[in-house]
Amino acid sequence: MKKKISLRVIRRISFYYEALLKLNLPENTYISSRKLEEVTGVSCNQVRQDFFYLGISIGKQKKGYQVKKLFRELKKILSIDHSSKVIIIGAGRIGQALSNYKLFKDRNIMVTALFDIKKELVGTEIGKPGQKKPVLHVDGLEAYLSENPDIKIALLTVPEEAAQETLDKLISHGIMGVVNFAPKILKVPKETRDIQLINDCIGTSLYKIVYLLYSKK
Repeated sequence: MKKKISLRVIRRISFYYEALLKLNLPENTYISSRKLEEVTGVSCNQVRQDFFYLGISIGKQKKGYQVKKLFRELKKILSIDHSSKVIIIGAGRIGQALSNYKLFKDRNIMVTALFDIKKELVGTEIGKPGQKKPVLHVDGLEAYLSENPDIKIALLTVPEEAAQETLDKLISHGIMGVVNFAPKILKVPKETRDIQLINDCIGTSLYKIVYLLYSKK
C-alpha cells in the first residue's frame, strides 16, 4: 500500500515534476534544491523536507539530485509512471480545450473520447491529424465504459443543471475519479466514498483572485 500523502504535499510534488519538464535537462545531470526553488517558488528547505518525508534519498551533497532518478521517483509518487486513460463529458469549448491540451502526453494522460448530446458535435472528431478523438453520444457511455474497463477517470464540463446527474451516472458505470469543471459543487453519494472528486470551477477561482487582488484596497 502506498504511503498516504496530503494533497498539499502532492501539489508541491507536481510543481517539482513540472519544473523538470520545463527545464528539459539531460537525464545524467543533477539539479539542486536551490534550482528547484528558483523555478517553483518553493523554498529549498521545503524541497529537501518533502524529499526526505517521501523517502527520496537520491541526492548527493553539493551536486543535488540526478534528473533521471528524480523523474522516476516523482512519477511513481504521482502515479504517472503508467498511462491513464481519460474521457471528457461535454464537448464544448472547455472540453475541446482539455482534449487538445498538449502537455497531457508528458504526464502519461491520454484522452480517448468525448461525450455530448448536441447533434452538431456527436459524430465529429476533435484534435490535430493523428491525434483526433471521437465525440460520442452520452447514451453510449455505459457501453463504451464496458468495452474499456481500464478507463477510471472523467473530466466533467457539462452545464450546471446536468452536472450532478452526470456524475452519478459516471459513478454507476465504474468511473472512480472525476474532475468537475461545471459551476456547481458536486457531491459523491454516501455509499460510494471510494470515489475521488475534485470540484475545480473556473469561475470560483476567478472570484478568489479578484477578492485577493482588491480586498485590501
